[in-house]
Amino acid sequence: MRFGLHKYKTALVILLATASLIVCLGFTVARLFEMEHKFRNDGSFTTVWFVTQAQFEAAVFAETLARVAANESFGTPEQQPSFRSNILVSRLSVLLEGRQRKLMDNVGVTADIKQAHAQLTTVEPLLRQGIDAQAAVALREQMKHLAYRLRDAANQLVTSSHDQIALERSGYLQVMFEGLAFILGIVLSAAFLLLRLFKGVQEASQAKQLLKQEQELSDLVINNISNQGIIMFDSQLRCLLWNPGMEDLLNVKPDHAIGQRMENMDQLFRKAEIVNALTRATEGASSILEDESVSAEGHERCLEINSFPVYMAERKLGIAFIRDITEQWLARKQAERQNFDLEIKVLQRTAALRQAERRLIAAINSASEGFAAFDWTGKLLFANEQIWASVPVSLWCNEDMSLPVFLRCFAMCEGADSRLLSAQSPFEEIEYDLLVKRDTWHRLSLAKADGATIFVRLTDISGYKQAAKALESALERERETTNAYRSFVSMVSHQFRTPLAILDSSAQRIIRRGPALTQEELVTRIQKIRNAGTRLTRLVDSVLNAAKLDAGTIELNPASYNLVDLVMDICERQREVSAQADIRFDVPDVPVRVFCDGMLIEQVVVNLLSNAIKYSGPSPVVEFKIWMDGSRAYCSVRDWGIGIPANELPKIFERFYRASTASGIAGTGIGLNFAQRIIHLHGGDIHVESYEAAGSLFTFDLPIANADQAQQAA
Repeated sequence: MRFGLHKYKTALVILLATASLIVCLGFTVARLFEMEHKFRNDGSFTTVWFVTQAQFEAAVFAETLARVAANESFGTPEQQPSFRSNILVSRLSVLLEGRQRKLMDNVGVTADIKQAHAQLTTVEPLLRQGIDAQAAVALREQMKHLAYRLRDAANQLVTSSHDQIALERSGYLQVMFEGLAFILGIVLSAAFLLLRLFKGVQEASQAKQLLKQEQELSDLVINNISNQGIIMFDSQLRCLLWNPGMEDLLNVKPDHAIGQRMENMDQLFRKAEIVNALTRATEGASSILEDESVSAEGHERCLEINSFPVYMAERKLGIAFIRDITEQWLARKQAERQNFDLEIKVLQRTAALRQAERRLIAAINSASEGFAAFDWTGKLLFANEQIWASVPVSLWCNEDMSLPVFLRCFAMCEGADSRLLSAQSPFEEIEYDLLVKRDTWHRLSLAKADGATIFVRLTDISGYKQAAKALESALERERETTNAYRSFVSMVSHQFRTPLAILDSSAQRIIRRGPALTQEELVTRIQKIRNAGTRLTRLVDSVLNAAKLDAGTIELNPASYNLVDLVMDICERQREVSAQADIRFDVPDVPVRVFCDGMLIEQVVVNLLSNAIKYSGPSPVVEFKIWMDGSRAYCSVRDWGIGIPANELPKIFERFYRASTASGIAGTGIGLNFAQRIIHLHGGDIHVESYEAAGSLFTFDLPIANADQAQQAA
């Protein structure tokens, strides 16, 4: 470990020395190139020359303009103003480009040069055509000003170039010192590397001697290893090393093995897989294999052969470690046989369990109930189709639902409580009857098995709930019917007793007084007897008709009738027994033919008319109105009597029900129920509008008879 760390530090120091040598060389070359670049790109004097030329051309152009102002003539084209202007423009263009532009920016004359350049470009056509004296004078003044500005710029450039040269000389001196420093670094780095090279040679000599000693030691160790054979060979599979362990394994002495081809020493080295493994070892690949064979004594034997590559003196060699593992091999074979037998048993048991599981799953899937299984943490293990098809689960859950999520799906159902929302592990056993949707009830039960698995059962109990609800409703109706029949019997007994008492008292009065009765008194008593008999007849008819409707034996014999005539005939007969009633009509002049059972409709009209008279006080006023609308004929009966309270209107057509305002007035509570059921048998309907102490309006409708029905009735 210490030797490796020392080598690492030595290599790091050499690397740093080499890097410093390279860095010093690199910086020295870089600084030399930098100096050469500065020498090559120093254009200060060139720029001064360009500025001087531009100043000269500006002065010459100003003189030319002075001659133009003095109306002097020019002998050659080179003296013309346009020619001098073009030369000045070219000089100014050079000053506005590249490095010259930067220097002009430094001395602050760029704006003047740009202005002069633009002005000369603008007046160029005028110069070619001939400029007048006044314009020439003005332009001459501007050019003189430009010449002065260029002169000042040249002076500034010369001054700044002198300063720059002084700075550059200082820089060159610094570069020289840096170069000397870098050369010194190069010399030191080279000296250090040479020193390390010399020391490396000494270390290599010592390492060679140490390697020789280690080889002698390794040979000693190899020759004294007796529990496994070691053989070294070259690429031709010639034996180079044969230790005593190999002699014990194969009965071949080292003298007869070293230098010989391995295939000639034992049949072990003639097998293709072993030859291939040894050859690959000389090529740099390691391998491990086992050879199973029978010894000369007829016993089974197993040898383990580990082959590895070895590099010695730039030669590719191979080494193989061979040891006898017969005992381990036999034990392993026996263990493999036992494992095989055990695997067969496990497979058989697994197949049986899977078959049982498939049968169980098939039975669960075919069951009408929903079934799901969760582990103790609430993770879903199994769920049949009935679970996934249930309304809350199909809407809110997915395939990876947990037990808390599953229970929360049912938390909004009727019959649930907060335990479904707060359910967490460990889960409690629960059972709920839940209304999951309209008329659909499920029983949700959660049970634990073996302390880990949680089973959920979802049973459809809609039939049971509907039957229970139907039984409860039937029981309630039975109670109501019993109470109604009790009230009805009490009321009918009272109602029958009153006309019978009238009949008895009138008959006794006639018997007692006999001939002493006047004709008027006799007619009055007989009329009371008739009225009582009529009332008894109506009571009996109401009871009989109600019984027929309950039994379903009432017959409907429809025919074509004129509703106006039917109503008016009934009203005329009613006037005979209720002479005090004022019956009015609002009917059309044309017949209103309806298709109905005349006898039953007559009972409906009689019931509505008698009720209107009975509940309207001593001077009743009743109004009949008949009209047609489409295929229906309508008839309304209106009175201005005691009326019906608004909160009792929904119950007015129930059997045996009488409004609170009818107390003290004879009646059975059957008539309106009978009238409604008769109208329903005809496919019509009956409605009531009433206000307490303001009267009532009953309206019913019947189908209008068509031509075929009228002909059939005729």
